Amino acid sequence: MSLNKRNVVSLPDPVWNDDDGEYVYDWGTFRLDKAEPHAGGRWTNSGKPRDDRPLKSRDDDDERTVSFPPDLMRLLHRHITRYGYGPDGRLFQAEQGGEIPMITYTRAWRAVRKVVLTEEQQKTPLAARPYDLRHAAVSTQLAAGVDPASVAAWAGHSVGVLYEVYAAFLDGGDEANRARIEKILGHKPRSKPEE
Repeated sequence: MSLNKRNVVSLPDPVWNDDDGEYVYDWGTFRLDKAEPHAGGRWTNSGKPRDDRPLKSRDDDDERTVSFPPDLMRLLHRHITRYGYGPDGRLFQAEQGGEIPMITYTRAWRAVRKVVLTEEQQKTPLAARPYDLRHAAVSTQLAAGVDPASVAAWAGHSVGVLYEVYAAFLDGGDEANRARIEKILGHKPRSKPEE
């Protein structure tokens, strides 16, 4: 991951909440300006495992802004407080500095899957690779009722791609969708019949 200090637009400091006895974190914002997908040295122009390239389907100088929710901000603050930034401004760096090897991510991901998924789930493609978190994030945003144009912008693709890739998700949830329409039309929420 090539997140760098230069990508930080807003990383607000947490505020202490006396009532809860803990820090409260706000939304943060990063400006993404390039991609470094792992392809392996045999498949890059430089011979390195990753090449700098523009964001997917964008011109060289295009950027996109992505907001991160408070839970992620809490994790990022803790990480930065503990490890700081690398000499090159990198947010995540290897033990000796520089890029984290892909095998490190792979080993960590496999270990986490074993901890959080049941044995049956581990045999499925569920969260098979870190990239699957992108799908989970987009699905979560849609389930929360975020408008598709904003979800598409945050994900870095068009609304058309959003509907094409996530059509199955968007077709589901009829009851929740009806409730949203009733709410915006001013209807009181219906109480669910007792079983």
